[in-house]
Amino acid sequence: MLQALDAYEKQMTDRAKRYLAFDKFYGGAKKLFESHAGSTPESKRLDNLYSLRICPGGRHGGLDKRKVEVFYGNRPFDSVIKVAGNFQTTEKLETAHGATLSYQRTDDGQVLCCLYPAASENFRPLEDFILLDMVKNPAKIERESKRHWRMFLAYMEATCLDGKPSFFQTISVFYLRNFKSCVVDKTLQKRKASIFFGEIAKYTATVGLSGFIILFVTWAKDSSNSERAEEKHREVLNVYSKIQTNTQSIAERSKAIDTRIKNTSEKLKALNAAVLENTTLIERAVSEFKLSGEAENSNAQKMAK
Repeated sequence: MLQALDAYEKQMTDRAKRYLAFDKFYGGAKKLFESHAGSTPESKRLDNLYSLRICPGGRHGGLDKRKVEVFYGNRPFDSVIKVAGNFQTTEKLETAHGATLSYQRTDDGQVLCCLYPAASENFRPLEDFILLDMVKNPAKIERESKRHWRMFLAYMEATCLDGKPSFFQTISVFYLRNFKSCVVDKTLQKRKASIFFGEIAKYTATVGLSGFIILFVTWAKDSSNSERAEEKHREVLNVYSKIQTNTQSIAERSKAIDTRIKNTSEKLKALNAAVLENTTLIERAVSEFKLSGEAENSNAQKMAK
């Protein structure tokens, strides 16, 4: 029997293995994220306001085996008076919904991890969603889910109407919006960090070329009545050759910028995870200290009586 199973696993394609790994994550997702929520005190406040929902299969009936969604639900926050066509007034409740952390398995077995912002009818961020991660091996999702959960909480605090983002959560959202790909008006945008460094490279190349043109014109004018015209022309050609080489080097470096940004992104990702983890431990310690202090005060009052 075991030999038959080993033979079957060897015959499985990599795609089929990724499917199985996602199915395993799918089956344990509810318990996994309930554990994450229980270990982060700030999630309890948001849960009381918006109600946390963990839905393997998606929020629409849980029927999609390729999807896992973790999200905060809807809540009314205000009411407005509206006048209908017959001049009758009606009161309408205005509602807001929380952020969403979505895992979507693609046809090749990889997993798209996306963050959708909290919003209301009249207030929402510019981005439709942020591509948080592209997990090539679904077997790693469970390990990465703690970091995804932290980013989800930070994004929820930063975008919901009742959010109270900490300093570290604000930094995390800045990192998401500048070092991750965002979709705005249903169009995938280039990462802001890539655009920034690309503009620097372009500016450097443009300034270098402009300087060469000015130098060339000046030297050409001076050399028209000079006995050293030929020598200066050779110098111009030499300078042009060096600038051309440097421009090519800049172009190659600009291509490498995106790769460096990805490496920086991974390092910032690890730093964010460590900082958020330490912040939670500190908050938990402060909370326990306050509870122990209240208990001591209560015992002292009882003894005084």
